[in-house]
Amino acid sequence: MLKPTIFREYDIRGVADTELLSSDIVDLGRGLGTQIQRKSGKSITLGRDCRLSSPRLRDALLEGLMDSGCEVTDIGVVPTPLLYFSAVHLQADGAVMITGSHNPSEFNGFKTVCGSGTRPAPFRCAIHEVVQERIDFVSGHVGVAPQIEFVVE
Repeated sequence: MLKPTIFREYDIRGVADTELLSSDIVDLGRGLGTQIQRKSGKSITLGRDCRLSSPRLRDALLEGLMDSGCEVTDIGVVPTPLLYFSAVHLQADGAVMITGSHNPSEFNGFKTVCGSGTRPAPFRCAIHEVVQERIDFVSGHVGVAPQIEFVVE
């Protein structure tokens, strides 16, 4: 079960190998997918940084997002500003960046976007409630997420 302390004001963050276990991150994906769909729609872009834990977290989060019925476009390993650009450029309803940001290497986390901007703490509190209760997830698994590559010229 995800610790309430990982839900912070501007992101969701914890120690990757002890606080962000794969089974819990699948539920986090279901919760994020549920809330984004309720607020803005189904299309989500997903990016990650190059931390060693990011591929595992991506796989688990993607499973949960897709279980909730989200249409996810994986943009791969990118800097966070490119994730924000992808959400606008692809006209996505939301976006998630897996990143430890400035924290030490054992940390990782998730920056979320819903609609046209980042969501404040109440959005993450709603996600936390859905994940903890595990009874209010939307469902509707979709096919494999396409992966695209942005080329900067």
